[in-house]
Amino acid sequence: MTPKKIEQLYEILSKTYLTFDEVENEWEDNGLSSTPFKSLVSVMLSTMTHTKRVIRAANALYAEVSTPQELLRLPDEHLTELIRPVAHYNRKTQHLKEMCQQLIERHGGEVPRTREALMALQGVGRKCTDIMLNFTFGAPAIAVDTHVFRVLNRVGIVHTDSQVVAADEINRLTPDRFKRHAHEWLIQHGGKVCVARKPKCEVCPLTKLCEYYQDVVAA
Repeated sequence: MTPKKIEQLYEILSKTYLTFDEVENEWEDNGLSSTPFKSLVSVMLSTMTHTKRVIRAANALYAEVSTPQELLRLPDEHLTELIRPVAHYNRKTQHLKEMCQQLIERHGGEVPRTREALMALQGVGRKCTDIMLNFTFGAPAIAVDTHVFRVLNRVGIVHTDSQVVAADEINRLTPDRFKRHAHEWLIQHGGKVCVARKPKCEVCPLTKLCEYYQDVVAA
């Protein structure tokens, strides 16, 4: 997709969807991002898990801890019970403990603000890092999750099986003025219109720009 078409795509999406700041935000309302530490833990809990289950686990956890030191003092069995609503809770228990130890040893108990330092933490991958950089620290980073990945490949901005490659490409190709909210628009489009099994092309505002529509639907 040409740079001009990418800019047109963002212009359309920005007029179609509200930003997270403009709508009710379950994460904000439930305190899941009230501090950088809680933001990081919440993002780690959210992997492969629906938001409502993340909120249940986070509310239970944050009723007892608010710092890396407090989380480390929890017995593993109790931590596992607190976060049981999320997927892979046993593995996440170990990742959270190791991540908190690293925060204390490497960063004085504070959450680092650089990509390199975040990605060096146990259980923190590329998507988690980009979410933290964008939503917690206000950096121009676009996180690529399942919905965003699907949209990028379908419309033809990227052609890859790798979410990491897709993240590199979309962050390189997106004009700076759209980077702050690009993830929010793309994830909404993927969740509401460009869905996995049967995309709702009949109501999609991007059909004139979309490679999938031109090659498959309209062919």
